[in-house]
This record gives sequence, C-alpha cells and structure tokens, in this order.
Amino acid sequence: MKPGEAVPDASFLDQDSRKRRFSDFAGSPVVMTFIYTRCPIPTFCPLMDRHFASLQKTLKQDPALKAVHLVTVSFDPVTDTPAVLNRHAKSLNADLSRWTFLTGDRDDVDRFASRFGVSIDRSLTDARDITHNLRTAIIDTDGRLVKAYTGNEWSPEQVLADLRKLE
Repeated sequence: MKPGEAVPDASFLDQDSRKRRFSDFAGSPVVMTFIYTRCPIPTFCPLMDRHFASLQKTLKQDPALKAVHLVTVSFDPVTDTPAVLNRHAKSLNADLSRWTFLTGDRDDVDRFASRFGVSIDRSLTDARDITHNLRTAIIDTDGRLVKAYTGNEWSPEQVLADLRKLE
C-alpha cells in the first residue's frame, strides 16, 4: 500500500473473542503493527510490544492524541488465540479501550498483512517457527494509510510526531 490508499477491510477476532472488522476503527487515527506472541527475537515482536506500551503511556497523557487507537495483529492464529492475546495484553498492561489485539483466519490475516508489505514464512515442521519482517503503520481517521515504518528502527517519539501532524 502507498500513503493515501484506503486500508482494506478485513474480519478478525479480538482478544475477547468478539468479531471485529478493520473498519470498526474508522473515525480514530490508528497505529497498527503485526506480531506473534511467541516471537523469540527480542528486537522484533517483543520490541514492537514495548514500543506500543510506551506509546500507550504518552497517548493517555496527551489530550491532543486521546482518539488514537493502537492495534496489534497476530499472524499466528494457531497459537495466538483470543485467550492467548488477552493474557498477552494483560502482561503488557494494555488498556483495552485504547489498544486492541486481533487474530483471525490465517489466510485472511496473511492477505491483510501483505498489503502493508509484511512477509510471513512458516516452517512446515514447526508451527512456532515463523520468519517475518516488520511493518508498523499509521492510518488516518478516514481509514487511509498515512505512513508505514519498515523494520524495527522507528521510535515511539517518531510515531508521536507523525500522529501530531495529522491534526
């Protein structure tokens, strides 16, 4: 996807097993990333979790950013069931009114993630072995891609600066 393009709608399950569509977040700016909870590389998925936890703290304190919603999409629906995502959210002290964790049908999630440039390769012999890259996106209130960060080189401060430019 390129900046300005509408994010495709897709169906998911959230951490509370509720059916959600990406379009449910329309009207709020969204910061979205893709992870899996068993990721063993500290500078990949666990770093995205830490960055989002940091973002959550600032979002709570900055009235200008009160409408921003964080979305974490797992591309490992076999392991990352809603119950697992709920426990994961609690371990991160996620405020579920502001930070939503999603999973869904593997093919649907893969298709959705690929639109953002996420590449996922699963081992045929070990379901826990997933090779992937990282993408984090800012989506505006109209559901259009504003910016996509590649890899893990972005900082919460950069995302906050980009969010402040949305106004």
